[in-house]
Amino acid sequence: MFNFFKNSRERFKNKGKEGILLFLLSFGVFVACQGVLEEGNPVGPSTSTLRIIPSTAVVTTGASLTFKPLGGTTPFSWTSSNLNIGTIIVDTGIFTAGATPGSITITALDAVGNTATASVTVPGLPLTFDVAGATQVAADATDLITVTANGSGVGFTTTIANNNTGSTFILLPTTVTTGTTITITAPATLPTAIQGDQTYTITVTDASNTNTGTLTYVFQSA
Repeated sequence: MFNFFKNSRERFKNKGKEGILLFLLSFGVFVACQGVLEEGNPVGPSTSTLRIIPSTAVVTTGASLTFKPLGGTTPFSWTSSNLNIGTIIVDTGIFTAGATPGSITITALDAVGNTATASVTVPGLPLTFDVAGATQVAADATDLITVTANGSGVGFTTTIANNNTGSTFILLPTTVTTGTTITITAPATLPTAIQGDQTYTITVTDASNTNTGTLTYVFQSA
């Protein structure tokens, strides 16, 4: 009987040692795998959250902005969704806005496959002209306006609005664009003295880069 209890105690002690050993081995494997992920081994995305700072930005044409990663695993690579609107250096995150306005997405990719995105808007530059506007006193007379900056030279579209809300004078000047020149032709009839001078806003938009500018056009009454 004494031998039976002695053998049973030894078997229990041995099983206890085996359980402890198995636990220690399992824990060691977990720690090793976690270390592999954190060291950037490309076995799959880690649990570390990757973000981009800033997450949104407005960058004017020709200006630069450096995006920074927050979290993730180094090294990082950077891409732009539209190189015409803006480019980014793949290993530094330095973004430079191009001449084409619009909105794009910047993507960061870390060493273990995590990704994050940021949005960038590149606003159009204002068109500038050789004069701020024109005043015309004769019916059917013309004025020439020249676009001096931020136009592509491809062509322009125009919209014309009478600022005299409720005016009974309904005629509008007309425009023709050739190269960087805008020809404004006055209406065929002068407004009456009762109708008074008519002030128009002419909005000019570049057909290629969508840059815009405005002109003031005054048509004086008889």
